[in-house]
Amino acid sequence: MLSDALWLLGFTALLFVPLERLLPLHGDQRLRRPGLATDLLHVLLSGFIIRAGFVVSLSGIGLITARLIPDSIGMSVRSQPDWLEFAELFILSDLCFYIAHRIVHAVPGLWRFHAVHHSSEQLDWLASFRVHPVDQIFNATLIALPGIALGFSHETLVLYALLYRWHALLLHSNIRIDLGPLNSVIATPHFHHWHHADQTEAHDRNFGGQIILWDRLFRTAYVPRTLPQRYGIGDSLPGDYIGQLAAPFKPVAPDKTESVTAMVQVGPSQKRC
Repeated sequence: MLSDALWLLGFTALLFVPLERLLPLHGDQRLRRPGLATDLLHVLLSGFIIRAGFVVSLSGIGLITARLIPDSIGMSVRSQPDWLEFAELFILSDLCFYIAHRIVHAVPGLWRFHAVHHSSEQLDWLASFRVHPVDQIFNATLIALPGIALGFSHETLVLYALLYRWHALLLHSNIRIDLGPLNSVIATPHFHHWHHADQTEAHDRNFGGQIILWDRLFRTAYVPRTLPQRYGIGDSLPGDYIGQLAAPFKPVAPDKTESVTAMVQVGPSQKRC
């Protein structure tokens, strides 16, 4: 399994590192940036935990929905043209991504896990792997819920999973991409980088995954022409791998409870505990 992680790391590096050098969002960002070693450990070690937890959660969804949802619904879904089936899964899954993303930002207990992902102070393709296993399993489960519950075909599920994974890498990358008119529809690195910005105007903005539709609809979109000046959540989390895994489980000091609640209300870009 470690060899699989190494192959994934090597393949994605061969693709994204040259692009980040040729088309950088931030031209002064170095390859050997702060937090690089921590992110490498997230890739190599956390993936095992995440995959195991996701398999368990998917099994639970399958058992529950098999009893609640008739097989005829799945048959009807799979009988559609492939393009229509994929389009439906794409829309439903992206909506679930948006909902899950807003939940982990709004619920203090869940934010403590999601904060690990927001702790990166420089973004590139590797930063997308900095996630706490609990946070990633929760998000992935909600995103997968409509696909499993409604009986979408295996091929459609795999295709969407691949698109989701590679788009996530792109969104966090230090790559400048201009899609023209599609910038107002499809999420780009510029769009998602503002979600990670440690600036007041970016608090609780740009929750969308693949498309910006939901942020436009629920008025959470924020896409200025400029780039963020700062990323991260300050020094409220340890910078090392083990410290980041352990931090969400540590009790919050009583004198910090009020400040934590206030920060949750204004968004993830504030420093939090």
